Amino acid sequence: MSVPLIETKRLLLRPFLTTDAEALFAYASAPEFSQYVEYPSPNTLQEVQDFLQQVLMAADPDCLSWAICQRDQSQLIGSIQMTREAIDHMSVHYDVSHTVYGNGFATEALRGVLQWGLMNLPEVTQFCGDTQASNVASRRVMEKCGLVSFKTENVVWEKFDQPVELVFYSIEREVLQTKAHISGVAE
Repeated sequence: MSVPLIETKRLLLRPFLTTDAEALFAYASAPEFSQYVEYPSPNTLQEVQDFLQQVLMAADPDCLSWAICQRDQSQLIGSIQMTREAIDHMSVHYDVSHTVYGNGFATEALRGVLQWGLMNLPEVTQFCGDTQASNVASRRVMEKCGLVSFKTENVVWEKFDQPVELVFYSIEREVLQTKAHISGVAE
């Protein structure tokens, strides 16, 4: 499945381009960003270029990766992925540059991807995501989009000496369809 364009009020979610490497490197290497992700910060632009080619631009039918851009600008400000965990179960993961924190871009992107999933993936009955318990902003994004926490779990991430507490969220298709705010009508 090719990555479709998704437009929201302020954002364009599009396939990644090789020219996104510099913007991705700029935010993914920042400590404000990297404290909340499982993987280590990239040390070189080449590492980011390789990641783009091998992961974000890979033709994986079970994973769709979108570059998040403001509609009036072409520069990458984040990414969002939807990955098939089972035939009826998709997980979502997102990130935005620390330079645009607090503007509602992650919420708007997640709403757009969930809406796209509802319209284009009729076999999917559940959407889920997870985040660090300490990442209050990311937890709030999922909650604004109707996802509900259902468990916490301590996991080991190689880059940290101590286990990380993750909070897991989900929403069933039927519930998501009835949520007025998924379409961005209510905040």
